[in-house]
Amino acid sequence: EKELLDKKEYNEWVDDSYLLIGKARFYKKEFSEATSIFNYTITDANDPLIKEESVIWLARINNEKGNYNESLRLITGLEITKDFTKSLKSMYYTTLVDLYVKQKRYSEAIDPLNKSLELVSGKRSKYRLTYLLAQLYEKTGDGARATTLYRDVVKMNPPYDVEFNARINIAGVFDINSGNPQALRRELEKMLKDAKNKDFQDQIYFALGNMSMKEGNETDAVKFFRKSATATSQNQNQKGRSYLALANHFYDKPDYMMAGKYYDSAVFFLDQKHPDYLALKAKSQSLNTLVSQLTIIQTQDSLQKVASMSEAERNALISTIIARIVKDESEGKVSEYSDRYNLGQFYENERRFQGNIDQEGKWYFYNQSALTFGRTEFRRRWGDRKLEDNWRRSNKARTNTSQAAGNADETAKTGSDTSRALLDYKKPEFYLKNLPLTDSLKAISNDKIANAILNAGKAYAERIPDPVKATETFESLITRFPANELVPEALYNLYQVNKESNSSKSETYRQRLLQKYPESEFARILSDPAYYDKKMADLKMAEKIYEEAYNAYTGEKFNDVITLCDDALKKYPQDPLAPKFLLLHAYSVARLNDERNFKEELNKLIKAWPETAESKKAAEIIVFLNQKIPELKIEEDKEIAAELYVADTTKTHVFVLIITDPAFNINLATFDVISYNIDNYTNNNYRTEGLLVDNKYLMITVSGFSDYLQVFNYYNGFRTDKIVRNPTGAVMMTFIISNDNLKVLDNDKNPGRYQLFFMGKYLK
Repeated sequence: EKELLDKKEYNEWVDDSYLLIGKARFYKKEFSEATSIFNYTITDANDPLIKEESVIWLARINNEKGNYNESLRLITGLEITKDFTKSLKSMYYTTLVDLYVKQKRYSEAIDPLNKSLELVSGKRSKYRLTYLLAQLYEKTGDGARATTLYRDVVKMNPPYDVEFNARINIAGVFDINSGNPQALRRELEKMLKDAKNKDFQDQIYFALGNMSMKEGNETDAVKFFRKSATATSQNQNQKGRSYLALANHFYDKPDYMMAGKYYDSAVFFLDQKHPDYLALKAKSQSLNTLVSQLTIIQTQDSLQKVASMSEAERNALISTIIARIVKDESEGKVSEYSDRYNLGQFYENERRFQGNIDQEGKWYFYNQSALTFGRTEFRRRWGDRKLEDNWRRSNKARTNTSQAAGNADETAKTGSDTSRALLDYKKPEFYLKNLPLTDSLKAISNDKIANAILNAGKAYAERIPDPVKATETFESLITRFPANELVPEALYNLYQVNKESNSSKSETYRQRLLQKYPESEFARILSDPAYYDKKMADLKMAEKIYEEAYNAYTGEKFNDVITLCDDALKKYPQDPLAPKFLLLHAYSVARLNDERNFKEELNKLIKAWPETAESKKAAEIIVFLNQKIPELKIEEDKEIAAELYVADTTKTHVFVLIITDPAFNINLATFDVISYNIDNYTNNNYRTEGLLVDNKYLMITVSGFSDYLQVFNYYNGFRTDKIVRNPTGAVMMTFIISNDNLKVLDNDKNPGRYQLFFMGKYLK
């Protein structure tokens, strides 16, 4: 057989066949098989041109595999002779071009591409190589030459998609100062009106945006980029490019709030193979960290502004908003976006929409820009949800007694839909949620602002970075809240931010910190380098102990884990690893004791470190334990209730009916209670009020009792099964509660927990 194969081949088409098979393997990306075939034709083919072409194909394989040095060796090892056909020479040069382009050596790719272009003759090859050459000149910054070549492509009458892209690219490289921008703009606007460009309007708007930006007309540029991003198109990558153009524009201004939402959308749409994808994603995440804090500041500032209004001013503002909603609803706009008008949540949503809001929290109620942003955050927070009314809303809505009585017959027909109506964003009560109307609520709001300002300053300093904005932000914390406990940390950060750029200013902050807050942690770090070194040493030691404890846990040495964790928590109670030690301690207790002890340890963690990831994990485990062993939940609720509530029969009490089904017909239930009062307590001026709490349960209250004995007798005479119609079989509970305890229940939102307290303290 070997002797047969070694004989001379007389069929002249065999070499060509092998070459063709090698090409097929290449286009199927079967590079190993293709390499074997081309190596065979290089050594055994009779036709020298097939040998040379096989070498070029080997170079192309190495280009695809990223073996650029080997590819260059193969290409430069070839000697172009007079026997080379034009097509083979062109192939040689285009392979070299491919090598340079893959290495981003664009200027070096121009010369071989020009040589290849001189050799080709077919129309398709001509316009393809001319288009590629134009792109290379565009990459190297020669806009004039690129423009000429793109125009040459158009003159070649190529397929429409090639012609279209050439015209679009002309706008991208056009020199405003040396050409005729008006003519080019008219050409693009004409393309917009052409029906066959309906699916490409996003690219045309993008080109117009680039032109406007070059002309210095930023307003028009932003308008066109937005139109490009929101145009109906399946070109997701173009949407990403449009959002990226907007993001870069606002980042450079700088307007980080706007930039953040646009980077968010750009990352959502751009292909992950985009060369800058990872960098853009990191930038987006950094801006989201900043924007989340700025949003808190804006939201709380706005809520405080509304809260500080007189009742008449506040009602006038809300009436204006409701009038706008009614107008929008008549035009079919509101059903999708009604949540925008919630004063407490507006800014959290609005930062994802188009509009300009500055850091001081200016009025935002009339922004009607298209709602096209926040897809990444939306999916992270809510998942994929059907677009429908009330998809998310969770708030309180009230109905008064006159409404309940007047509409009872009507609501009986509409059933549970009436409870949704109580969430109506056309009701004034909808807008009062979360307003800091008391001193204590305003103090909580101020704490949120102070923490957000500090975190925003850190984001400016560490993640953007923008030391000027960081300095402004930290200083604003000190100015707005000079007595806040975060001021020492703000001064320390001001010292760090300005240490390199302005040493004298940095020293000023250092002295202020040392003089005003000498006992603070941050002053100690600056005044005593040894203290800082000790803190770092403690941190490393805590990490070492945690690693040892974790290894002991994986080795099922649970008593050792408990000992190590206890020792570490005594030595380093405020260490960042403390919640991890507590969780590991709890896990070990669970392996040695019962669920009750496990739950106690988890609650210790939640109480000590409520805002940590470990605490959230502990809460999830407790939910599971409560479902598995209901008795644990009851015991826990009794203990919590004993801490929350106070039994005092000298206080004013009200009667409460709880209906655990949030979809229950609240108007009908309220009307039934009113009817019961009219029939049995005609001479008593009782007031009945219905409330849907956080879309979880209904609470109907009866107030106006003269003393505790009267409300207790009312409770004893009330029978839900005889008084309230219950077609759905909803679970109901009744109790009496003091006004002070009712305020606690409003925050706790766990009526079952209070009922355990009521039964233990009032009915024993």
